[in-house]
Amino acid sequence: MLSFQLPSLSPYLLDLCLFSAGEGVHLQSPPSFITLNGSRLNHLLLDTHSGHVYVGAVNVLYHLSPDLQLLSWGKTGPKLDSPDCLPPIDPTDCTQAETTDNTNKLLLLEENKGKDPLSLIVCGTVLQGICEKRSLENVSQVLYKTDNPVDTQYVAANNPRVSTVGVVVEQKGVLLMLVGRGYTSKGPGGIPPITMRRLNAVARHSAPAFSHEELGKLVVGSYSEYNNHFVKAFHHNSYVYFVFSRRDVWGKREYRTYVSRLCAGDPNFYSYVEVPLSCVGGYNLAQAAALGYHREQPTLFVAMGQVSTPTPTDRTALCVYKLEELDKALHGAQLLCYTQEGKDASNKEKAYIEYEVSSSCLKLPQVSCWPGFYPCGGEHTPSPIASAIALEATPAFTWTPPITAVTTATEVGHTIVLLGDKNGRLHKVFLHANGTGTKYDTVEVDAESPINADLLLDSAKQNVYVLTERKVTKLCVAQCDKHLDCHSCLSNRDPYCGWCSLEGRYLSSPDCCYTPLPALSTLPSHQAAPLCVSIEKEVFNIVGYVRCFADFCLFVDHVSVPMALRFGDVTISHTNITFYDCKAVGRLNATSPCMACVSSMWPCHWCVKDELCTHAKSCPRQHIIYNSRVSIPPPGLYHLLTANQDHYRQSTGSRPLKVKIKEYYYTWRSSEQSLPHGPDSCPCVWALQSSPLVPVGFDSELSLQGKNLDIFEVMLICCLSFHLIHCLYDCSVGQSDCSQCRAVAANYGCVWCADETPGCVYNQSCTTGTVDTCPPPLITEVEPLTGPLEGGILLTIQGSNLGQSFQDIQAGVTVAGVTCRPLPEAYRISTSIVCELQASANVTAGPVVITVRGSEKRESQQTFSYQNPQLSRIVPEKGPLAGGTMLTVHGSQLLTGQRTEQMSDTRLICRTSHSNQTGRMSVKVVFGKAERILDSVLFSYMEDPVITDATPTESFYGYVCSGLIIHTKNLFNYPQVVRIQELCTNVTSERMICKSPMVEPKSRIVRVWFEMDNVHIDFHTVKNKPFMYHPNPDLFQLNSESRGTPIRFKPGGVLAVEGKGLTLAMSRDEVVAWLGDKECDVKTLDNTHLYCEPPEKLPLALDDSDLPRLKVLMGSLAFDLGPVQYDNDLHSPVPLAAQIGLAAGAAVVVLIVLVIILMYRRKSKQALRDYKKVLVQLETLEINVGDQCRKEFTDLMTEMMDLSSDVGGPGIPFLDYRTYAERVFFPGQKGAPLSQNLDLPDSRRQTVEQGLGQLNNLLNNRLFLIRFIHTLEVQQSFSQRDRGYVASLLTMALHDKLEYFTDVMKTLLGDLVQQYVAKNPKLMLRRTETVVEKMLTNWMSICLYSFLKVAGEPLYKLYRAIKYQVDKGPVDAVTGKAKRTLNDSHLLREDIEYCSVTLTVLVKSGVEVQPCPVKVLDTDTITQVKDKILDQIYKGAAFSQRPAADSLDLEWRSGQAGHLTLSDDDVTAIVQGRWKRINTLQHYKVPDGATVALIPRSQSSLGVNQFYQTGEKTPMLEGEEEEGLRLWHLVKPSEDPEIPKHRKSSMRERERAKAIPEIYLTRLLSMKGTLQKFVDDVFVAILSTKRPPPIAVRFFFDFLDDMAEKHGIDDPETVHIWKTNSLPLRFWVNILKNPQFVFDVQVTDSVDAVLSVIAQTFIDSCTTSEHKVGRDSPVNKLLYAREIPRYKQLVERYYSDIHNAVSGCYQEMNSTLTELSGMNSLVALHELYKYINKYYDQIIMSLEEDAAGQKMQLAYRLQQVAALVENKVTDL
Repeated sequence: MLSFQLPSLSPYLLDLCLFSAGEGVHLQSPPSFITLNGSRLNHLLLDTHSGHVYVGAVNVLYHLSPDLQLLSWGKTGPKLDSPDCLPPIDPTDCTQAETTDNTNKLLLLEENKGKDPLSLIVCGTVLQGICEKRSLENVSQVLYKTDNPVDTQYVAANNPRVSTVGVVVEQKGVLLMLVGRGYTSKGPGGIPPITMRRLNAVARHSAPAFSHEELGKLVVGSYSEYNNHFVKAFHHNSYVYFVFSRRDVWGKREYRTYVSRLCAGDPNFYSYVEVPLSCVGGYNLAQAAALGYHREQPTLFVAMGQVSTPTPTDRTALCVYKLEELDKALHGAQLLCYTQEGKDASNKEKAYIEYEVSSSCLKLPQVSCWPGFYPCGGEHTPSPIASAIALEATPAFTWTPPITAVTTATEVGHTIVLLGDKNGRLHKVFLHANGTGTKYDTVEVDAESPINADLLLDSAKQNVYVLTERKVTKLCVAQCDKHLDCHSCLSNRDPYCGWCSLEGRYLSSPDCCYTPLPALSTLPSHQAAPLCVSIEKEVFNIVGYVRCFADFCLFVDHVSVPMALRFGDVTISHTNITFYDCKAVGRLNATSPCMACVSSMWPCHWCVKDELCTHAKSCPRQHIIYNSRVSIPPPGLYHLLTANQDHYRQSTGSRPLKVKIKEYYYTWRSSEQSLPHGPDSCPCVWALQSSPLVPVGFDSELSLQGKNLDIFEVMLICCLSFHLIHCLYDCSVGQSDCSQCRAVAANYGCVWCADETPGCVYNQSCTTGTVDTCPPPLITEVEPLTGPLEGGILLTIQGSNLGQSFQDIQAGVTVAGVTCRPLPEAYRISTSIVCELQASANVTAGPVVITVRGSEKRESQQTFSYQNPQLSRIVPEKGPLAGGTMLTVHGSQLLTGQRTEQMSDTRLICRTSHSNQTGRMSVKVVFGKAERILDSVLFSYMEDPVITDATPTESFYGYVCSGLIIHTKNLFNYPQVVRIQELCTNVTSERMICKSPMVEPKSRIVRVWFEMDNVHIDFHTVKNKPFMYHPNPDLFQLNSESRGTPIRFKPGGVLAVEGKGLTLAMSRDEVVAWLGDKECDVKTLDNTHLYCEPPEKLPLALDDSDLPRLKVLMGSLAFDLGPVQYDNDLHSPVPLAAQIGLAAGAAVVVLIVLVIILMYRRKSKQALRDYKKVLVQLETLEINVGDQCRKEFTDLMTEMMDLSSDVGGPGIPFLDYRTYAERVFFPGQKGAPLSQNLDLPDSRRQTVEQGLGQLNNLLNNRLFLIRFIHTLEVQQSFSQRDRGYVASLLTMALHDKLEYFTDVMKTLLGDLVQQYVAKNPKLMLRRTETVVEKMLTNWMSICLYSFLKVAGEPLYKLYRAIKYQVDKGPVDAVTGKAKRTLNDSHLLREDIEYCSVTLTVLVKSGVEVQPCPVKVLDTDTITQVKDKILDQIYKGAAFSQRPAADSLDLEWRSGQAGHLTLSDDDVTAIVQGRWKRINTLQHYKVPDGATVALIPRSQSSLGVNQFYQTGEKTPMLEGEEEEGLRLWHLVKPSEDPEIPKHRKSSMRERERAKAIPEIYLTRLLSMKGTLQKFVDDVFVAILSTKRPPPIAVRFFFDFLDDMAEKHGIDDPETVHIWKTNSLPLRFWVNILKNPQFVFDVQVTDSVDAVLSVIAQTFIDSCTTSEHKVGRDSPVNKLLYAREIPRYKQLVERYYSDIHNAVSGCYQEMNSTLTELSGMNSLVALHELYKYINKYYDQIIMSLEEDAAGQKMQLAYRLQQVAALVENKVTDL
């Protein structure tokens, strides 16, 4: 038995605890939960700052308090959506769209470290997984969302079954979100598995919120192969970790779990590395994960399932991985890949490059991988890295069914793991130091649903929030309340529970008392306890008194607090003790504190003279009255005597106040209590016998009734007056005249004293006698002085002695002889009468007369008039329905009944009210009871005015224009909102002119609107854009060097004024210039100059000066620009002889000039006539060939219908990307690096490839690459061809890192812009061909490849249409000239007779031979016939897939044995002199309908060798030239018309040579009209505004706009030229002229000539210069002279739409990388090294001169490359 005695305790172990009941005791409440039946719950989020809980569900968000009370909710769906369509969803474009549920995929807090969160980040599955921000206080309030997202804003997976995880990090003060998402088969492709996204939009022309543009992303070669299933993402220290599972792509393709890590501040993902996790027992698929602590070390807890298929088994294990070991494995993989090529000492691969990225592990110097240099990787380091060695662990705990959620907590150094399973149960596992776990408790949360992975502990780690499909549950981690005894508590082995030995009850371990004594400590449940201790007896002996100083004692006189006996923190026993305060007892009863004190339940006594309630038994000044509850022995017999006393106290006045006190007699008799005892002994005053009215200023005697008053020697009256004296008063206050004084109640005794200064005094104070009768009334003011005959207005009469009561004047007021009825409620005694005017029979006037009862009448000095007001008209007579019209009513005597002189007697102004309908209404004016209605003129309510247009839309700050009422807010000087307005003038029914108000410069305009009465129309609703203010213009002085000095002006000229910003909001017509008293006519106004023409004679000055001054008015701005002096005023008269001579000379000069002018005008008119003649001729010719064009077009469309059926499928022979890139990158080059292999001996291959790999890493260093390019370009021997070749090699080498390539290209282009800005910016990208310009061409070609597949159909149709039309007419096989063409230089100008021939071609299909009709011309050569036959047989097939024409022979078959092989040249060929004609069908006389066949050419039959000249498709015959023979087909080249040299000097002959023969032009126009539709379709497809422009174009145009803005280039023509030179000139023209770059087709010379004209037309359409044509213009320009203006509009609209669109990005470029895995980058690197070798010394020197390059050891690394590639001896 334990017993304690208080005196024996150490003072250090005795604490007096003040706490509320229950504090310090852990009471486990039953689990609280909230059921949310609206939809399936997806995610749970806890705000640790506020404790609030957020729940993301299908279509709904919930906001809960810490105790799970619903605070707010908001809807997120369903929405119209389809995973196959991109937002915004238009049902007309996306027919498969349907109402789709929005499953919540991400629920995160936007918060900076250490600060309160800003918003709630919510991402769902609809609209391709876009995100939005919501308010933390009200989740229904959306703070940010995008209605038109770009592809880089697609965040979450659009499939509810595909995982998405995220984590928010802070990088240099900027909040970023890292997101991991799985692969989805539907929707936009190419979204990387892991992306970094910004949470807030950045500056203009950059990425919006939630975009990953220009941020890091995990680039993947095959998205479907690397389908990561993400489980968890978390941020620890400076790293971000992702836990996910996927198939092992390079191994057995079994599912494995991985952990990846990257630096939180790595914007390029250079630091990405991953390692697989392994758990003994075949547990390899992560189900849930959490980061916690075990043995004070950060640890990763992963629930792993056994899986050999995508569906796991029922058994799962808890696997524990120390984060330190995990980081060590990740870092080891990085070092191996950096320095050992991923291999260990035994040459086994331990690390490699994952995700099919064209990079490889390297062998970099150890110094370049030190943590201090590149802690998070760099441009030169390989990535992404994967470890081939798994991090292993042993299961700590296994369980069935599967574990779905994991979280951990630490209690007293012990680790507790909470596991949620598939059956809705929560398991508590104690993790031992050796890594094994023991389950000690299970709680069933929801039997109908599995536990969600979001298992969250509150900030105190005492409660856990559990999410299931339909409800959120809050559970206390410690479930100790079910243990009622020590043994039950200890046997459960719960680390959270223990048994308090000193209290005999359970407690959670943190709440149990602590003591230094081992026997008194808590017995923890998870350890065996040898003894359960209990307390048997408590002994207390505590007495004490406490004074209360707390605020709560103001309204109570005691407080009860618990008292506890504690050992340290262990409470042994406790009880409640009451503390009281006697002072508070007296304070609580202010009127009778003595009685309250001595009758209190507490032992309090009253000190009478001290007026103090105290617990002491004596008083400082004696006279104590004891509490009635305290027994005090009587010392003797006491008597209270009777006394009459007079007590005085000085008052505030000059006289004392005398108080007489009357007391009753009481005698105390000898009894048990002879001392003053109880409330009957308290002195008390309870009544006042005299009057309660006490006048001020003289002696008054008061009689009081009370008892026990003899105790006091002096009594203070102020202590009694508050509840005994009713009123202290002064008769003189408020009574200014006799009537007011006599009106005071009689019991106050106030009289009017008629002494030297009459006044109202108390009756005892008047010594000269009182006045019984007051003087007659006096009227001082009457208002108003007029009234209507009908009366009804209220008349106010001011004065004195106007009666002592209302009855005195009730019938005594008349006005102009008419009775006026006083109003009793408005009567003021003696001073004011308000009466209602009565009707008068006629117009009259007279005074106001008042008769007070018992006194004589008195009249006013003012005269009152009865009037008859009349109405005559109103202005205006109409107004809007909205009201507010200022209406002026005209008439006579309109001030009748008015009190002030604010208006004219003939005019009233009022404002109309709102009306519900239009119509005419009469105007009524009310004068008291009189109503006057104007019937002759009615007011019309009209429809509210509508403003259809307002111009201009901008103004200067101090400028007047078509502007408006403006609401401004000046952010700098005036924090208040200022309203500025101007009146409009010249108002008609259709037009008005308004002045824009002058505002302070740099003011922020809040609102601009038109105000017409009550009709308010905002300016932006009229023009769909706001009204803009610009800075004021500035005009400089005429004589800027010497202000005030006149400028000299010669009459007849113009004055030029310089300035700036003159046309920002001003036109020439709005500027007025005055020179003195005459106007200076403004001729021209641009942004920096004003030109005005002064009068011929010097104007007069407006001031006292001698010279006029030039003043310019620009709106409300006036500029005084200085005086002007005419030159003719300064010259002296010229002598008469000189004047005659000058006149004669001038006449001769004028005559000569006139002759020249006449000749010039004649020539000009002749040229104009020629120009008009040309246009008329063109128009006439087009009309004449119209029928022919329509017929040709009909035939062409019939032919093209067969093509249209194939287009869109395999009918368009698009080139594969490799061939396309090879033809674009290396045009005209055979054996390009794309199709080559690295030709190296086997002994050197491995070493060279290693060196080339290091060179690849060097090229990935931005500094090295830029230095390399700049060094090459300054070399004189580095030709233009070399520049293009190197640029294409760089494009190949960096093709798999297109973002990096783009970044370098932008840097180089920025340098190029810098160069041209200093020279002529319009020439940039036009003539020179630098490396970066070729890189730009290649970049455009790469990025627009996918767009070509969309827009390629019209281009292919155009090519087929041209080929069809060209082939319909004769084509010269030698010269390439054709009858049907658009190019006059390739026009066959001779009239060749030909006819169409249909051949029956025998085509072998399998074992059958089928006839096929083919149309050819009899003038076609045999090769041309073979080509046309092949075109027909292989229609729609790729050109490379059909046999070559020269590999076949054409055989003419007639009958059974008649076979004749036809050839371009044989023994039958016709030879005339030096000319040999190529054989045609006409030569062989092949008839129409003849049967022919194509047969393989045998080697023996190759009698005549044919070859193609480079750049031509025209066959030539080898060997004939050697024999001296020249070949010809249709026209001999020498027969072309030429101008004789001796006649070229003749202008007439030159004009004749340039004239257009009508027959030739007709052919060109016919061809143009036939192809017009196809040309239009191509131009529209390229410049379409209906579909979004290519992302790369938007991106690059935004870059050019930024460059222009950065360098201050505000000339739109310059930016237009840049865009034209970068896109149309460098890409589209190349594609238009060379369709073989895109399609697998053959382009002949005749087709190429037509395409060149169309390409030139496209170039002309993109230029800003005006397109003019004349007689000397090329025919090609004449053909499309009328169409080019229309095409120019297309171009301008295209550029404008891109400029106004959302900023571009290049996500689409990343998806292109998946198609480019086969590029041979090693060959490109080897070719690049040849240039490095050629300029080796210069490159090394350039790298060594750069400080940053020295730090990165770039020169050293290049020397390593040289040593490996060619065994170059270096300084290594």
